[in-house]
Amino acid sequence: MLFSPRRCLRPISGRIHNLILSSFLSSTIANKFLKEFWITCSLYGFQDSLLFQPNEPDTSRTVVMSPDSMGLPSETVTIETPDNEKLHGYLIKQQHRYSEKDTMIFFHGNAGNIGHRLQNAQILYRSCDINILLFDYRGYGKSTSTPSEMGLYTDAQAVYDFVRKREDLNQEKIFLFGRSLGGAVAFHLASELGQMNSVPPLSCVMVENTFTSIPEMAKRLFQVFVLDYVPNWCYKNVFSSLSKIRHIKVPVLFLSGGQDELVPTIMMQKLFEECKSQKKYFHNFPDGMHNTTWLASDYSQIIRKFLIDCNNERSRHSSSSDHKGIDIQSFLQQDS
Repeated sequence: MLFSPRRCLRPISGRIHNLILSSFLSSTIANKFLKEFWITCSLYGFQDSLLFQPNEPDTSRTVVMSPDSMGLPSETVTIETPDNEKLHGYLIKQQHRYSEKDTMIFFHGNAGNIGHRLQNAQILYRSCDINILLFDYRGYGKSTSTPSEMGLYTDAQAVYDFVRKREDLNQEKIFLFGRSLGGAVAFHLASELGQMNSVPPLSCVMVENTFTSIPEMAKRLFQVFVLDYVPNWCYKNVFSSLSKIRHIKVPVLFLSGGQDELVPTIMMQKLFEECKSQKKYFHNFPDGMHNTTWLASDYSQIIRKFLIDCNNERSRHSSSSDHKGIDIQSFLQQDS
């Protein structure tokens, strides 16, 4: 056969393909796409080191300040998890009639250890008249292993179970507090307990400057357009608080720093709006930054009065059918 269209078109189509590919790869759009795709892949590989920072500052894994140094009476505790990790913690107890007081389980942020939270704990201890359980997640402080999303969830449940087994603590007054990453861990635990209808229920949940999810935070921090098309299952860690908060039935207090340079206030607002609790409060600290909101002059007052309200509500055995949020300012005026 002298003429074969297939044989003639094959080299032509091959050359066209190569020209198109060459043009594509040399284009600005392609370079941007490949660059951002590489960044996206790198983010997955380094996600743990970006999210979990137990070695910041440098001595965080070896030096953990004791509550004694702050004049806080405490008990050093070791909590074993179902997967045989050991969590190091401090149970800071009120000196007088501590068994009648509220007990806060404190979930800290993504860096440092519980020793770095003692100044905050001291303020809450003295202002709110509460017991505080501080503990380090796996891989933090003197706790064993390395951190992971599922690992932190396991730790949270183990710590909660530990507190529930303490006969010397008032089981009607156990509540969760989570800051930043700790807020996501607290929301997960509260969501699980809400779906199980645990008895007795948590007294309440408090979160400060926490996020809706890690994928949403990644989009904000790295501003890579490829991330808009990456499904959640591609993320190593998700911490999807927005999808979990609807299962939380107990009162929730949202503490938001108006100048938070890391977690945008709108994320806290979204969480507040999605929350289906019959009693929820949102308070904005206008000058609060991500790591300094707790230094606001009225910070402890907000927490104290929220606890009082929760305890009074429980004692009245009454509940509202209205899911509408309540302005914390009007709430504060009730007890001023």
